[in-house]
Amino acid sequence: MSIKTRTVALFVVLSMAAVSCQKENYLDVEGKHTEAIVSRTVSYMVDGTLYHATLHSDAEWDILIHRLLGLAREGHSVVIANGNSVNTSSLAKDVVIFRTSSEEEANEWIKQMTEAGYTVTFGFDDETQQWICIAEM
Repeated sequence: MSIKTRTVALFVVLSMAAVSCQKENYLDVEGKHTEAIVSRTVSYMVDGTLYHATLHSDAEWDILIHRLLGLAREGHSVVIANGNSVNTSSLAKDVVIFRTSSEEEANEWIKQMTEAGYTVTFGFDDETQQWICIAEM
């Protein structure tokens, strides 16, 4: 055998040895669970002061809505929108009003409407013990 053939054969054998030493089978990588990073930016106003938040998970989204519902229960004016700006125009074309005595229902409704592109204003009526949520497009 020539030196060139021996070199190629040695390279092939060493390459196969290196591949066989891998700890992870490449076919198994597809079956592993990977979690997609969910990122959303929301803008919200509390008593006319504008805030922005970048949320990296659904849990952070739930926490923010619960905090804002708590502020609304205390009597603060709260408006939330998906994206970088809150629509405070009174010239809204599509208005949806939702009332509930359940904080969880209010939470879910606010999230759904915000994700659908609505700007949602919400508060708590102490007299009726209801959440009043108004979504405007």
